[in-house]
Amino acid sequence: MPSTPTSELSQLSLGSSMPPTARRRSYASSRGQAREDVSSSEDESDSGTSMMGGDSDEEDPFLIRSPNRLTYKLNGLHPDVRSVARDTFQDPPKITLQYCRLQNNVYAFQMTELVHQSIRIGPPNSDQPHPHCSCNKTAVPCRHVFWLMDQLTKQTLYDHDVDAPLTLTPHGYPAEIGHPFDDISNFHLDLLAESLHCDMGEVDSDEETRINEHRVLEVRELLASMAAVPPEKFRPDIFTTPRRGKKPLKRGDLEQTLFRILLDNNELFNYLLSLARPTDSIRDPFRKLSQRATRVLAELDDHCSTSPHPGSTGFHAETPTSTHSLSPTQTASLGFKISCDVPWAAHHILGIISSIRAAIYPIHASTPSQRISAARALVRIFSNVSDRNRDIHPGETPADRNLYARLIGTRDEDFIIPILTDLREAASQFLHNLEVVQYRLGVHGAPITYIEKFNDLITVLRTYPQPGSSRSSPGGAGSKRHGQDSSSSRDPKRVK
Repeated sequence: MPSTPTSELSQLSLGSSMPPTARRRSYASSRGQAREDVSSSEDESDSGTSMMGGDSDEEDPFLIRSPNRLTYKLNGLHPDVRSVARDTFQDPPKITLQYCRLQNNVYAFQMTELVHQSIRIGPPNSDQPHPHCSCNKTAVPCRHVFWLMDQLTKQTLYDHDVDAPLTLTPHGYPAEIGHPFDDISNFHLDLLAESLHCDMGEVDSDEETRINEHRVLEVRELLASMAAVPPEKFRPDIFTTPRRGKKPLKRGDLEQTLFRILLDNNELFNYLLSLARPTDSIRDPFRKLSQRATRVLAELDDHCSTSPHPGSTGFHAETPTSTHSLSPTQTASLGFKISCDVPWAAHHILGIISSIRAAIYPIHASTPSQRISAARALVRIFSNVSDRNRDIHPGETPADRNLYARLIGTRDEDFIIPILTDLREAASQFLHNLEVVQYRLGVHGAPITYIEKFNDLITVLRTYPQPGSSRSSPGGAGSKRHGQDSSSSRDPKRVK
């Protein structure tokens, strides 16, 4: 008997968010592709539900691979906990994550599996020190906890080799992420919600009128892929100033009706998302990582003063700056602090670059479109960082208070250059943007070895055809604009 739309929707999940027939079609169509989804939780879940590629359960009964292709070590767990973990990853629950929020010093994740379940994660010293699900009356973590912790780990654990096993704790999460509450706090709940394609509930907010801006962006990407139109050009009348409307139904306008429905209907959103092709904007991992970087920088700008020290022009300014070690923070409901400073932003930026590297290497296994998308994301990050040579907040050293100084200006740590060198043909399409970065390096200053490597990269990129673009450069790195104030443009060798 053929399945009905309702029966198919009941099988949706964040990790396996499509009915069985659709999952088989999606998996078949994506075989042979490079690892295309490192920031999205729809990460080809079927391919990871087997035990280490088939027969490896017999080879090592204490290893299991999750739908997110993360491998966990089960040794050291109580047999009951081990059994739940094995059952969860071999037959993942069909779950849709509805929203997450911070309330009363506890992170709460609302999910649907035919009935609502809620997982709460409190600080280590609270009365809820471990992830606890509303379905569970025992101390053994349930499958919902294992499922959610796997989703969380996929997003927050930067610089992890997916083939290296993680150590599961008796509480359902890997030891490598530390305590989940601290992991979420350090990552930031709003960034996690966006990466998991769920809403972030806000205490005392008007849920009927509030619009999730990131969901609006992803709905636009989703509908644009159906219409075969670039997202930026799709229905500006809807998305320039998005509104819910009094009723979901907009007669005579199917696209606007879908937009309104998809804002709130997570099941339908995840179902359509599962049908998107790996080449669609909404499934492009590099686009998603670039969006995360943009959000990180926006949070840094929003939550920190952009000019705490009048007259300071950057990390090499002559005027001494404050040496207070206080960092700007966000304060949650019961007073604990969530860092939102230069080290926090730098951690995310470097982690995002690492994720791009992991997704695009080996280069020869990627497609031209993937290489272009990766290069575009890297150039955008490069441009944004090079444009942030300013003291964001007080700090002991320039690297503590200035993002440019931390990532580029004070020491040569090969920021982005090696990956762009390996992607040089794709990166050549963004030569003009990189020439702007080159000019900024000359104005702001950077280690001489770094500038030399960047100039070498620009020289290589100029050997590739540049149809319709100017070959002129605003000046090699290390040069200064004529008449530029010497206090904001020093010898690149000299970095304080």
